[in-house]
Amino acid sequence: MTDLIRDRRESGPVDAACVAAEAAARTAGVDIRLLDSVGELEAVRRLYERIWRTGENNPPVTADLLRAMAKAGSYVSGAFDGDEMVGACFGFFSPPAREALHSHIAGVSARVQGRNVGFALKLHQRAWAMPRGVNEVCWTYDPLIRRNAYFNITKLAADPAEYLPNFYGPMDDDINRSDDTDRILIRWRLGSPGVEAACAGRPRASDARAELARG
Repeated sequence: MTDLIRDRRESGPVDAACVAAEAAARTAGVDIRLLDSVGELEAVRRLYERIWRTGENNPPVTADLLRAMAKAGSYVSGAFDGDEMVGACFGFFSPPAREALHSHIAGVSARVQGRNVGFALKLHQRAWAMPRGVNEVCWTYDPLIRRNAYFNITKLAADPAEYLPNFYGPMDDDINRSDDTDRILIRWRLGSPGVEAACAGRPRASDARAELARG
């Protein structure tokens, strides 16, 4: 992952984040790199279409939008198993004073589920964000999908922050079409001790009752 090696400092949290990201990618058996070419961004669009089963006329994101985001300095990455793109993630910056990145979509091909490719993508995103002054990455997830809750709260040690009823409105894909798009906003505080431990392979213990008590 030469894009992270270029950003690496000699020591400190950024270096540790890069080391953790590279270890996660090796464990998952993928190469993760930043994307900016039209061909690569078209591959992201096609991958998302397959994951969310939207069809070509209703993609979750278009290649031209990803191209503009990459040019503007936002985060767009892909995970590759050999020559095949098996995962992708992109996000854009919040207002400068927030020192935050909003991670809009991350998805992994069903063929490699169980290999921790999604974990490797998020650690790559963290290692990319920290040297750019980002302290927090936010995103939303469907509270009805338990594996997503476990991944976000336990495996990444991110914190649920807000419940968002029908946040996106109607969405025309095979996953969301029949439901309201209720979401939970999650905040991933990149330098917190819990997140550092989770990225080093020590996930946070989770307690559903305690989370309910916290609201």
